Amino acid sequence: MEEVGLFVIGEPSSNMVKRKVMRRVLNIIEGNLKKIAFCDDKNGNDIMYVFTDQTKQNLLKELFIENELLISHKDLTRNYLYQIDIDPVFKQKEYEEILNEYLSRNLNTDTVLDKISDLGIKSLNEIDYKVLRK
Repeated sequence: MEEVGLFVIGEPSSNMVKRKVMRRVLNIIEGNLKKIAFCDDKNGNDIMYVFTDQTKQNLLKELFIENELLISHKDLTRNYLYQIDIDPVFKQKEYEEILNEYLSRNLNTDTVLDKISDLGIKSLNEIDYKVLRK
């Protein structure tokens, strides 16, 4: 299953480091930009949402630590599968598509049933009902 990782990363020490890190990021995600969403936080730090497996999430975390860029990292998989507390950046067309593709690949009946158990039947939305009807 793919995870959703939130990486808050600081400014690289040089353009050379920035290029090197971005090349490695692209290598780790195998050039698939439909697995990443970018925005800034209120402090001007870069936020990177990454939709990929745990191994690649760990490689990215190590890369950012190694280059002294990682400010924080959080696993948001449960929130995004439950479709709660989703960053408003995913209302933008290009990022909404990334989220919808992630949900179509990863949301299943077991997850929706877990959501009902954790949050109640009233927490379900149209996407959840579609999964249950399959």
